[in-house]
Amino acid sequence: MASSPSPNQSAAVNSSGPTGEKRRRKRLQLSCGECRRKKLLCDRNLPCQRCLRSGRSWACAFETDTTQPPPASQHTQQNILHNGQEAQDLQAEVARLKELLSQSCRSKNNDCVESITPVAIPEFDNTDLLNIETEGHLTCADSKNIDLKDPREKCPRGYYSQHTLLQFFHEIPQLFLFIKETSDEWLKPLGAHTKKHKPAPLDRRTNARNKEESALESLLPPKNITDALILLFTTNLGQLHHIIHVPTFTREYAKFWIPQRPRSPAMTALVLSIISISSSTSLLPSSISPIPPRYQTMAVQWIFAYEEWVRRQSSKYRDILYYQIACLVYLAKRMTSLKKKEFWKETSSLIQTAIMDKLHCEISTESPYTREIKRRIWTSLRELDLQNSFEFGLPTLLHNTESDIATPANLNDEDFDETTEALPPEKPSTHFTSASYQYHSSRSWALRLEISRRLFSTGSMKPLSYEDVLRYTHELTSEVHSLPPWDVDIAEGDDYSKSRFVCYVFLHSQLTECVLTMHRPYLQRENNKYWLSTNVCYQMSRDTLLLNYKAENSGIQSLRSVREDLLSASLTLTRITIEQPEKSNSITMDSSTSTIDLLEKCLPFFEQRYLGYVYSEPWCFLTMYASTMLIKIHLGKESWQTAKTSCAQRYLELFHEHTRKHQIHFPRERHAVSEYLGAPDTQSAPVEIDFQQSRVPESSWVIGISPNFNIDPFDFEMECESIWET
Repeated sequence: MASSPSPNQSAAVNSSGPTGEKRRRKRLQLSCGECRRKKLLCDRNLPCQRCLRSGRSWACAFETDTTQPPPASQHTQQNILHNGQEAQDLQAEVARLKELLSQSCRSKNNDCVESITPVAIPEFDNTDLLNIETEGHLTCADSKNIDLKDPREKCPRGYYSQHTLLQFFHEIPQLFLFIKETSDEWLKPLGAHTKKHKPAPLDRRTNARNKEESALESLLPPKNITDALILLFTTNLGQLHHIIHVPTFTREYAKFWIPQRPRSPAMTALVLSIISISSSTSLLPSSISPIPPRYQTMAVQWIFAYEEWVRRQSSKYRDILYYQIACLVYLAKRMTSLKKKEFWKETSSLIQTAIMDKLHCEISTESPYTREIKRRIWTSLRELDLQNSFEFGLPTLLHNTESDIATPANLNDEDFDETTEALPPEKPSTHFTSASYQYHSSRSWALRLEISRRLFSTGSMKPLSYEDVLRYTHELTSEVHSLPPWDVDIAEGDDYSKSRFVCYVFLHSQLTECVLTMHRPYLQRENNKYWLSTNVCYQMSRDTLLLNYKAENSGIQSLRSVREDLLSASLTLTRITIEQPEKSNSITMDSSTSTIDLLEKCLPFFEQRYLGYVYSEPWCFLTMYASTMLIKIHLGKESWQTAKTSCAQRYLELFHEHTRKHQIHFPRERHAVSEYLGAPDTQSAPVEIDFQQSRVPESSWVIGISPNFNIDPFDFEMECESIWET
């Protein structure tokens, strides 16, 4: 009787192939691949607990070529079924949302097609324009029923704060209403823009797309033009933020024009940044040869060419020249009002880069020349950044930055150079040098930085109380009184005395700016405890106006365009005056006539600033004139309607002179003006209109609306009326 085969023999027979060869049966793997690779115990779930804890649940997998799948718990199987059903539901929801979105896009496209249907320009008649009906004029009674959308609905609530000048549209609600009605009734029908003329978007990138065209040397003006602009900067405009060592630059600039000598692109960029500032000034001194108008409009092109060039450079090994050019380009942007919403971001970026390169630290191994130039650059950068902190009401990185860099020495450029082994003794504080502004501004730097930290820092700083405001006001006033007596009479033709006076104006303005920023929140409070804030703001605003008027009237050309103290002080005076009762016996009302005279004397300076440059701001003049008219209306010297007529007439004359001077063409608007006047489009003479006072009774100008304008009317790409469009 044959015996039955053993289990081992049976397994061998079952595992033999068709050829009779034996193969070993593969052992079933019950652990996942990750646990088996790490030689760890696996709980045999999918995914296992070890893969979940290590964050590699996606790598947990079992072999699939075995005859039996890995055992799975009942809970895991339920999760798989639930996830599959959830994925199907999500796919259905996505399909439904896509269908709704496509329907919404089709409806919007149909609305857009209807909205862009061309509309014929109406023909204006002189008699119709002079008798504009004011039935819709707002009164105090019907102001609450105004049918205007709140601008806050169309603006995101981000971390962008408003400029100091924009806040006056909330503090003086009549200001924007006056400008808007003037634009709707007079300026818009005549095609007069209230926005800033800007270069076409393609012009900005013309010299940036092609490497051959983007060569910086191709943008240089002729030598005689460049020499005149360089001379204007070194003798006048560069005396405040003095970051260029003039003797060293003069030697390098003389080599720059040697024929057949290779030019450094960095030196070319430095020259372009300097002439960008000089060409942006509204008026040129008589000692400077006339500059062709076309070079006065190339500052924007030079700035964009530099930005494109520096974008292609390496961010390593930044030297002093990099920061000199960057600071000068920023000043040129301030003077041309280019990218004004990015001023705070740009100076913050420069501060961060400077900290990375340790410009805020003293390095003993550097030469005295290098240390002194770095001190001047760091002082200028931090002053510009602190200025933006006060203007935009935003914190600065300087609030939390420790710096041990010394104050720039009160020395002239001729007192040291690259070969100096030790700096000579400093000049007395009352002696004016090319570094006097940086030297004296550093004396009050810690105080102004502390005030900015208390006002704008988002950390754990204790907010300012009114007692703190009074204490800081006393300290700032003491700093003003300790300034050198450089505000004496300016000798005509004496550049030295003019430079001293401009330095005094800047030092006085930055101290006054801190005082006004602290006291402005207390102006609208009815508590008699805060009467001192009104007197302080009124007196300091008048002092600022007088100093700026004295400087402008003396023909001083400096970097005054980088500050807006003149307009800010004017709006502060307007706000304080119109908040006083009509029959008040206060000092403000007693001196209101002299205030109007002072404001009217400063108006021509805004006109010159607008006419002097093709990309100048028109709203600065319009806002200044409107604030003057509001005071006259409050005092009863002008009616609401006649004030708007006077404002429109003066702005129209200025607008057409600016258009004719810089040869700006607005085809559609000029056609509307020619139809209104009954003259051909080629008419170049300024428009003269016989404005008459409307016989309609004037409405109350005190409007009970105080919207918080979270958009920027100073963004000159917008028309007045577009601010209220949804």
